[in-house]
Amino acid sequence: MPRPTPAARLQSLAVGAADGDCLLDLSGVSWLDPLHLVGVAAVAQLAAARGSRLRLRGLRANQAGYASRMHLGAIVERFGGCHDLPANERELDRHDSLLEVTELATGSDVRKLSGLVYDRVVGHDADIAHALHTALAEIGANVCEHSGTVGFMAAQTLPSQRMLRFAVADAGAGLLGTLAGQGAEDDRMAITMALSGTSRKSGPGRGTGLPTAVAVVSRLGGGVLLASGSALATANARGRRHTELEQRFVGTMFEGWVPVTEARHSRQRLYDWA
Repeated sequence: MPRPTPAARLQSLAVGAADGDCLLDLSGVSWLDPLHLVGVAAVAQLAAARGSRLRLRGLRANQAGYASRMHLGAIVERFGGCHDLPANERELDRHDSLLEVTELATGSDVRKLSGLVYDRVVGHDADIAHALHTALAEIGANVCEHSGTVGFMAAQTLPSQRMLRFAVADAGAGLLGTLAGQGAEDDRMAITMALSGTSRKSGPGRGTGLPTAVAVVSRLGGGVLLASGSALATANARGRRHTELEQRFVGTMFEGWVPVTEARHSRQRLYDWA
């Protein structure tokens, strides 16, 4: 089964209404990965901020078990939401190349994600791993500083694809809200500016996170996705592709994916939706 398009993956997070609650039905999701996990967490936080709650439903049994072990149910509950995920029967093996859905609010939180990605990339090239570690640290710091709310992060190695995916999302001001003062006029322009290194604040090192992440991930044969508002862009070694979303994503979503040289957790088929 081919992987859904980036736009389709984002649109699977479209929220409806049910008895005053925000309803998110994921029954149409065939591939569940970190992008969906952090997206759901951001939607749950946004619903709570607006005086409502999220009702999450629709995942198949194997997907629901995985989402629960990735602590998605606990995050939804933390923001007053409800779900049909099973109880978390066991914790993830600490040797798995996985990072559960984790709130992104401090430097320590940022280091969890950047450290895991570094460990999985360093086998390719230590210099690239260091550069990507630094880029993710800046991206995470920007979420903490500019989103106006808490962010979320998650990461997962997909053994059958020999691929590492990592994602960060928030339901904050969005890129247009952040870069309007720098001349951004719409969501697509804000994404283009962010990918080119424009930051709300000027100064040495400002705005380098996203361009560096794109460069090093592309060099590894991977790519990135950046979405905010009604705009979505993917970038890799072949260039950028822009798409307009039918339903706005409130806040900002960043996802990266890179090949890994070994699938040392291939026995963990439970976590692999390929």
